[in-house]
Amino acid sequence: MSDRPYVRMTFAAMQRRQLRHLVSALDDDIGASAGDGATASAITGYTEWVGEGEPVLTMGWDWEMRAGEAGVALRRVGDPRSNLCVVMRAGAADDLDDSDTLLKILIDRSNWQEETLRYLQHRYHG
Repeated sequence: MSDRPYVRMTFAAMQRRQLRHLVSALDDDIGASAGDGATASAITGYTEWVGEGEPVLTMGWDWEMRAGEAGVALRRVGDPRSNLCVVMRAGAADDLDDSDTLLKILIDRSNWQEETLRYLQHRYHG
């Protein structure tokens, strides 16, 4: 760990860390404006995850819900929020833009949607 406000970790090391679901929620409905006919709407929310072990890792991102032939699915939207600075190799200079891209790859490769949906169903339907 450095004196920076984030944890530096290589991409390879991050792939070996387990993230545990902490909380997810629906965003407050800001209401769609009326127009001609039906209004477009979206169900959106956020999810937050923490890493097992030390140092403590945190990662969160926004998502939107989509309906399709296979049922309801969640899709990450926007940039992740995290205390991580992911680098390709040890000793590499900090590049937060590259780190952001690597975090997106880690999130999009993970199976976060199933656990998030299960949590949301329990939270809102008890």
